[in-house]
Amino acid sequence: MRYGDMESRDNNYYDVRAQDVKLEDITSSANNAEILRRLRDNDLASIEGKEGVLYIVDDDSDCDDFCIVKEGDDWGWLGYFIGRNKQIRDLHLYCLPKDRDQVDAFMEGMKHNRSIEEFDIHHVIEGDVIIDRLAPFIIHNTNLKELRLVDIHFGFDCARRLAVALIQRRHKSLTCLSLECNNLSHEALEEIIAALSGYTQLVSLYVEENMSRRDQKYYDMLAHIIDLKCITSSKKNAKILRKLRDHAWNEKEDLGVADYDSDCGEHFCAGEDDDWGWLGYFIGRNKKIRNLDVSCLPYFEDEVDAFMEGLCRNQSIERLDISSCDIDFSSLSPFIVHSRNLRSLALWNVDVSLENASNLAMALSRRQHKSLTRLVLSQNNLDDGSLAEISTALTGYPYLESFSISENNLIGENGCVSLGAIIRSAAMHLEQVFHSDDNLDDEGLQTLVAALTNATTLRTLSFSRNRSIASTGLRALSQLFSPACPLETLFLEEINIGDEGAEALADGLRGNTTLRHLVLTPASAGITSTGWAAFSRLLCDTSSINNTYRSNHTLEHIGDDYHYVSDPNGSGKLFRSGRYSGISSAVVQYLKINKKSHSLHEAATIKIGWRHPDIPVEAFFEYKLKFLPFLVSWFGRFGTRNCQNSTTREFQRRELSAMYKFIRGMPMLAVDNQMRLKSSCGRKRKFDE
Repeated sequence: MRYGDMESRDNNYYDVRAQDVKLEDITSSANNAEILRRLRDNDLASIEGKEGVLYIVDDDSDCDDFCIVKEGDDWGWLGYFIGRNKQIRDLHLYCLPKDRDQVDAFMEGMKHNRSIEEFDIHHVIEGDVIIDRLAPFIIHNTNLKELRLVDIHFGFDCARRLAVALIQRRHKSLTCLSLECNNLSHEALEEIIAALSGYTQLVSLYVEENMSRRDQKYYDMLAHIIDLKCITSSKKNAKILRKLRDHAWNEKEDLGVADYDSDCGEHFCAGEDDDWGWLGYFIGRNKKIRNLDVSCLPYFEDEVDAFMEGLCRNQSIERLDISSCDIDFSSLSPFIVHSRNLRSLALWNVDVSLENASNLAMALSRRQHKSLTRLVLSQNNLDDGSLAEISTALTGYPYLESFSISENNLIGENGCVSLGAIIRSAAMHLEQVFHSDDNLDDEGLQTLVAALTNATTLRTLSFSRNRSIASTGLRALSQLFSPACPLETLFLEEINIGDEGAEALADGLRGNTTLRHLVLTPASAGITSTGWAAFSRLLCDTSSINNTYRSNHTLEHIGDDYHYVSDPNGSGKLFRSGRYSGISSAVVQYLKINKKSHSLHEAATIKIGWRHPDIPVEAFFEYKLKFLPFLVSWFGRFGTRNCQNSTTREFQRRELSAMYKFIRGMPMLAVDNQMRLKSSCGRKRKFDE
């Protein structure tokens, strides 16, 4: 080594030799020698666009402002020239020598610098080696604004000495302090935070420790002073954390956490620089958030655990949807058990194994507040065993209104029995059941229908894309078309219903006054003119006026062209039908009449007027003239606008024809009544005279 014994040097040693020392002798490269020259001569401005910036590294780089220290570089001289320089603004120290004497010599020289505004140390080193040497620099450099200490192993004593240096610093001009991966204990962190109390200009404090070293106290100490920009990957994410932290959350806004961006609501787009522990903490302590959608989780298990630990402390969330995440349900269990306000839980595509199902079932069983009204377990590869575990726990949830278990594909007959148990326990409040995209067959369908017969509040039912269902199963659905079951919407999409199935449905719906929407796929339903004729007879049986009147006047939509709109009363979504593509034209006409009519009686009357041009008034002769006002009223209320394909002249002809036939059928009664009317008028005139 050319630089001699570090211990024998002092400031006088460097001052005497500074102008004459051969820089090539104390550096390992021409680039390093040039850097020392610029430091010595205060000529850092010679690097265009990088004035006052210096990086000290130990790996190769092509940048002129990188000092790549190697075997032949003298750390004492490097520290001395940095200490005396008046132009350097940013110093980034990514390496230090292994020899303690060299570290001391470098820090001894550097501590005299008064121009550095931003100082970073990124190097794994014990705090005892560097903190005492760094303290004078922190105390006396009046221009220092940003200080970052990374990978320095702080003990409590080192943290205290750093805190003392911060306290002794006269100019409280620090705007940024970053302490990353320093193994800080809570006591050490408290010392440093207390020392920062007088730093009114501090706008960024960033403390990062491994997730495994954090606990609730760690987050509590830093929550109100942590720089949110340092723990997020975007301004939008930082804004979301600020609203969560400051309880400025709008209760009407949903929070979505995903790995993609969206303009829908408050959307936290998670990136590599986002701290999942802090996200979970701020969600957990917020008291206004009501709805949370999580569609991604971090890769590392300790980050997942940190996020879930924070989330599980939340008591305000009413709806939690988790989708497409690899999650251990044991980490979610505390939230399910203790969240008092949780009403809706949806798990989509999370692969509920038997172990996860057991954890979920245990959490549901231990939950004191049986307040769940909606549960979704879709696309989770549930099998009969997993479902049996969950169903046992759900039998204690009598207020369940909506239950979906679609797209699992592994549920068999035993699973249907388990589902039946869930349905029976919630029959008094159950409004929606979704069991689509599974291997449900006729036997399984019959099992579920038997359980659903007691569901006196059922409104929506879906068995779509269960392609093993045939006419036998469809005929069993007639049990749900009774007055005891108020079913309004039935989904049977992408099922080969066939003519036999269509006739089974039509027969079951005779006399039904609740089902409004029968959702099926005409293109793949396998229904021919025979099947559509059955639906036509259901909607308007033209064999007699009485049969027309007794037809179904409630069903207003058949097909797969539909959409949902928001209920203006704020109570969810409303079904809205679109075009009637692929449906028999006669069926479409009847459906439109049902949809546009204000009552069943009105729909029946319109169909009678349309399909029975010549009303057989003879059947009403027994009522004598009492029927005549009703006949006139009927024609007056339902004119041309209500009678399909009738012109004004044709409608007037039918009206006069009916009146003529009625009077012709009872001529003497009509004449006698007319004579009585004249006689009564005569007596009245005589009395008046």
